[in-house]
Amino acid sequence: MAANGNIQEKYVELYAKAMEAILAMGINLVSALVIGYLCGMWWHGVILMVMFIPLRSYAGGYHAGGYISCYLESCGLLTFSLLTIRYVVLAGYMPEMIWQLFFLSVIVIFMLAPMADKNKPISENEAKVFKTRTRIVLSVEAIIVMVLSWLRIDYVYSVIFAISLSAFALVLQCAVEYMQGMRKQDKEYS
Repeated sequence: MAANGNIQEKYVELYAKAMEAILAMGINLVSALVIGYLCGMWWHGVILMVMFIPLRSYAGGYHAGGYISCYLESCGLLTFSLLTIRYVVLAGYMPEMIWQLFFLSVIVIFMLAPMADKNKPISENEAKVFKTRTRIVLSVEAIIVMVLSWLRIDYVYSVIFAISLSAFALVLQCAVEYMQGMRKQDKEYS
């Protein structure tokens, strides 16, 4: 595009990064749909991702060091979530535990979000905006959980897992920061 004059030379790197991000998003979306289909939980997978992406985008937390590890971890967590919903939750095991997980996840997100990561830092202004947006998205999703539960629609569990995965990313980031702090203290005392 730069060679034929469609974009200015100074924007080539920006366009390359944007195209890379769009390609990565496309691969992630197609992979999520395929995983949902293979797990026999296509709609659950779609709903989980639709609820997870905006909440995770604003809440932050742990981010993998590179694209491949992020992709593999995301695929693994989605597969685990869908199979757990299918073979544990919908089979009637641990219903109280799922609701405890939901309420605990809401509290964790409300208290910890947003949380930056070395792979995805945020400014002080972004933190203020993201905190408000996280709470809005979380509130909407909590209302959706209550409505789906009241209507006895089993897609409620996909929303609960989306919220729980976002909370997990926050807790994992806390653990990473704690471990890094411990290593730093060990080096100082050595």
